[in-house]
Amino acid sequence: MKVIAGVVVLIVALFFIVPMVAGGSTNMCKALEQHNVRNTASNIAGGSSGPVYGVINTIGQAGATGQMEAAKQSAQNPNTPTFVSCAAAYWGTL
Repeated sequence: MKVIAGVVVLIVALFFIVPMVAGGSTNMCKALEQHNVRNTASNIAGGSSGPVYGVINTIGQAGATGQMEAAKQSAQNPNTPTFVSCAAAYWGTL
């Protein structure tokens, strides 16, 4: 029983920790917003390298505070805590 509880705790922890580590942020919504900026820059530039990607990604990352994504997630899921909505949205974009 302890093993099952440990596995559940580990899965829940990874659900929240991985996006923040991948995004380089301690704010779940900011990590999601930075992930979305990287994806958008990659789609516009046609890849994840080169000067076009670099410029778009740099400008987008500078403005990615997480506030826009937090507001969006709060509006879409009003009964769910924002950080949970942002984590679920992050995993949904992969």
